[in-house]
Amino acid sequence: MNTVPGLTACLLALVAADGAHAARGTTPPQAHETAATLQRATQALLDAIAPGQRAVWEHYTDPGFTYVTEDNEVKDRDAVLQDLQPLPPGSSGWILVEDFRCTDFGAFAVTTYVLNEHETIEGHELHARYRATDTWRSTAAGWRWVAGQVYAIPEDPPRTELPGPRLEDYAGSYSLSAKTRQVIRRDGDHLVAEREGRTPQLLLPESGDVFFTPGRPRTRRIFMRAADGQVSGFADRREGTDLVWTRLAPESPR
Repeated sequence: MNTVPGLTACLLALVAADGAHAARGTTPPQAHETAATLQRATQALLDAIAPGQRAVWEHYTDPGFTYVTEDNEVKDRDAVLQDLQPLPPGSSGWILVEDFRCTDFGAFAVTTYVLNEHETIEGHELHARYRATDTWRSTAAGWRWVAGQVYAIPEDPPRTELPGPRLEDYAGSYSLSAKTRQVIRRDGDHLVAEREGRTPQLLLPESGDVFFTPGRPRTRRIFMRAADGQVSGFADRREGTDLVWTRLAPESPR
């Protein structure tokens, strides 16, 4: 079979390149352009918050815009625009968009990112981070923000230090039911909770009789005391809901 060496080599190179492109799952140029456009728009919206530049939000938000705040409030466009006011005297701040990700579906796009917020209130520095997810709609006038939801990224609270004898107050066995128990013991300057079949849980003092586990700031271990001041149990609190454990009396030596 007669072949043209140069043409064959060229075809093989194209096939190889096409296969490599598919293997890498390269994002189409249009998707990169959409991501860049929406990231710029998102940063512009955030830059407009501190000075209360309502015109920026009027431009980018869709008339049917819906927003869910970190406090679980559902607001329409009018309510959001009404809330947009300049920071009061003595306050300043800025928000940076980080970890921006965008999925372009053509007629609409979904983005998610971290808001890195820095604020100064009468000389006091505050810092918080939020995770936001937005939906954008492609229109003849450009991309318009249709819906957004944001929640605060939980951070561990600062720990306090308790003396050893105080930590010993919490040591003992606790019962959730007749079949479910756990043991809390002191380990140096903190507590450890041990439950059969589970990884031991580190407990650090936060304030008073309140303890927390690093990496799980949405939960608290709140110890309760009886009328005589002795620890009688604890509430395992998550999102405002308590699971109450009762302290068991020490077993008498035989």
